[in-house]
Amino acid sequence: MTSETDARAFALLPLLGAVASQVAFVTGVLYYFGWAYSRAFFGHFGVSAGTLGFTTQDYILFSVGAMFLPLLTTLFWILGLLAVRRLPVWHALKSGRPRKTLRWWVRLSAAAGVLLIAVVAVITSTPTPFAAPLAEEAPFLLIAGAAMIGYATWLLWRYPAVLGIRRPSRTVMQVRTVALVAIVMIGYIWAVAAFADRKGRDDAVYQEAVHFVDRPAIVVFSVDRLGIEGAGAQVGEITAPNEKYRYVYSGLWLLVRTSDRYYLLPQQWKAKQDRVFVIKDSDSIRIDIARNP
Repeated sequence: MTSETDARAFALLPLLGAVASQVAFVTGVLYYFGWAYSRAFFGHFGVSAGTLGFTTQDYILFSVGAMFLPLLTTLFWILGLLAVRRLPVWHALKSGRPRKTLRWWVRLSAAAGVLLIAVVAVITSTPTPFAAPLAEEAPFLLIAGAAMIGYATWLLWRYPAVLGIRRPSRTVMQVRTVALVAIVMIGYIWAVAAFADRKGRDDAVYQEAVHFVDRPAIVVFSVDRLGIEGAGAQVGEITAPNEKYRYVYSGLWLLVRTSDRYYLLPQQWKAKQDRVFVIKDSDSIRIDIARNP
């Protein structure tokens, strides 16, 4: 009984290893997307995301918003492609010349895929006026190119009799599949990372445009005078006797809080004009947080 149990346990090891590798891959991808988003968002305010000490969990949480639309779009595209995948075969059978028509589809799909990948190679390696307008579309062209070649390969594997050819060997198909999946993953990571970067910048610009309506209001009490002034920030002096704190600063929004620092924005903060105030948590500082009015 023990040997049988051990055999079953050993049989599960490859499965557990595959699951663990997939989890590690997904975590790494989410981390990268979250990093791209946070870098773009906080970069708008002149703050390097690397100085904020975010954890892996923080970056993964940042990636949730960045990943939702790309994942939804990907799902719709997959469903659409599955729905039309047999269109060439249907066309070939209806044409009355199935072999010639299906061969035409295979050649067209393969040629289109190679052309799209070649265009991406030109865009990424040669800065030309032709390449510049297509720079943002490059990852999608790469994915489409690999998908077209993959579809042509699938037709060769699925309908060798109709095409009048010998079915490619399983080893050849496996090598092609791995290569094409790798290209698709590169394009997908590239596309979503670019989307995360763009969304981070757009969210930061939007926050500035609506005057940070969803950011908490901050009041800072300090023993000593701080260099917080201008752009809507206000300072008052506390003259009551026996008060620990002598100065109070208002008109501030909370941009982000780290383990020991508060990054604050004046209420009328404008890009490339105003500063972000960094307040270190200490006994000489008291931070009050209130709902944005």
